[in-house]
Amino acid sequence: MRELYLIRHATPAVQPNVPAPDWPLSDRGIDEARTLAATAMRWGLQALYASGEPKAQSTALVIGEELGLPVNVVEGLQETRMDWWIANSDEFGETVQQILEQPELSLRGAERAGAAAARFATAIAIIGQGAFPAAVVTHGRVLTSWLTEAFAVEDPFALWRSIPMPGWTRIDLDDIRPDALPPFRGENDS
Repeated sequence: MRELYLIRHATPAVQPNVPAPDWPLSDRGIDEARTLAATAMRWGLQALYASGEPKAQSTALVIGEELGLPVNVVEGLQETRMDWWIANSDEFGETVQQILEQPELSLRGAERAGAAAARFATAIAIIGQGAFPAAVVTHGRVLTSWLTEAFAVEDPFALWRSIPMPGWTRIDLDDIRPDALPPFRGENDS
């Protein structure tokens, strides 16, 4: 059994004039990451991985500091690329829904969800060669893209909306079956 905890990063400091991949954690996000670290103490982690984006890497660093684990940045865990800012939350949600539900669609130049899932799968294959239990701190859209393919998720948009920030679930890399994805929990859930 290779237990893998999949974690969506804590709340970032949204900065509309800065590209989203460069957003740091907000003060609230730092507190959320600390709470999540207390939960992660019970997981017995042997390895901790993160996207190189500041919000994911900082979430992982808070957890790693609490657990005494280094954070390993792995290429491929970064968020699905969208090169434009959408301030309206309804429009943002509709855009994400289109991207997730049409994985070969490149909407307004955004990275295709299928391509994001493939690069994420490559990163997971690398992580799969390491120590377990392990945790990966990443992002909502790319995580949803991969989970949709790996677990044959029928409603990827509903899955994306169900993942709290931060949120986590535990899977067994040796037992990935359609329709067997455990629900995501929030930072206060044990």
